[in-house]
Amino acid sequence: MRFTKVTSIDSAHDAEDRLFVMFHGYGNDEYEMIRIMAAIDPEADYISFRGVVERPYLGGDAWYGKDDTDEEIQRQCSAIGDEVVDMLDSTALHNKRVIPIGFSQGGYLAYRLFAEHPEVFDTAVLLSPAFHDPSDADDPDAPSVEESMVLEDVTDSKPKVFLGYGDLDTEVTPERRQRMRHALSTFADLSDKVYEGMRHDVCDKEFADIRRFLQN
Repeated sequence: MRFTKVTSIDSAHDAEDRLFVMFHGYGNDEYEMIRIMAAIDPEADYISFRGVVERPYLGGDAWYGKDDTDEEIQRQCSAIGDEVVDMLDSTALHNKRVIPIGFSQGGYLAYRLFAEHPEVFDTAVLLSPAFHDPSDADDPDAPSVEESMVLEDVTDSKPKVFLGYGDLDTEVTPERRQRMRHALSTFADLSDKVYEGMRHDVCDKEFADIRRFLQN
């Protein structure tokens, strides 16, 4: 698996400052999240990854195929997450507060990283994330996400997560949005925001809410 990324880390920043690990949406590239982060915190340190699935004719990249099954998508995101965590395991980053942030497909990937590697990530910011965890009806034997969160080994309190959707989002169905909320509520202190008049997108009000969320 080949990764392309853009890294911006100010050596003058404190060793314990935040580091954002960023994942873009379908059909875009690593610069989508750089633009979003510039609107949230232009001084932030970040690593912005490009999707590992190339769209050869239409351009842009993705983290998984549009026609992949939920099971295939979950496996793909878990494999990517393991690789990213291995890359982050460097001495220079050990003391950083690492925060995954992603939009759409990248939001689901950020969620899987946070759920599967709670010892690595401080909090998470999920922007209109897709949701592909199988429901109990799909696979009664599938492990629930809370089983992968070993909270007692990491912290005495639930980690904070920011979740934002537009009320006019037609890309992520209301049923999948609700399943994401339910999954997060089982292990996280959820800041759940819905933006009136917003489609599958981001907005200035959401950025202001994220800034407040990160300050707390």
